[in-house]
Amino acid sequence: MEDALRQTVERVNARLTALIEDARHALQGECEFNVESVRKLREPVEEMAPIVAQFHDLRRLQPEIAGQLDLYKSNLDDLQTTLRQIRVMLLTRQGSLNASQTHVTAVSRWVAAFRQTR
Repeated sequence: MEDALRQTVERVNARLTALIEDARHALQGECEFNVESVRKLREPVEEMAPIVAQFHDLRRLQPEIAGQLDLYKSNLDDLQTTLRQIRVMLLTRQGSLNASQTHVTAVSRWVAAFRQTR
């Protein structure tokens, strides 16, 4: 059981690290961050939920996995920071799209008015 638990935490940490790196690439414009990206991030977090519920007991009873649990906690901190940055990026993009939509609407109305005067 202890070995399976350690392997689960190690696997989740590796997966989460890779997904966080993908999210950082999205921030740099190197790839997309979409609904599927969020789903992929949710999977390892959900898998760790029962383990996290026992976090303090596991650190005490199985000190050999304490390092991996600390790494998971660090990964969650990194994920939180990265998701905040993505949120800001998406809000900025939304503002830009809204401004573009307003501009297109104004141009459309101007063209319609111009056609009526011809």
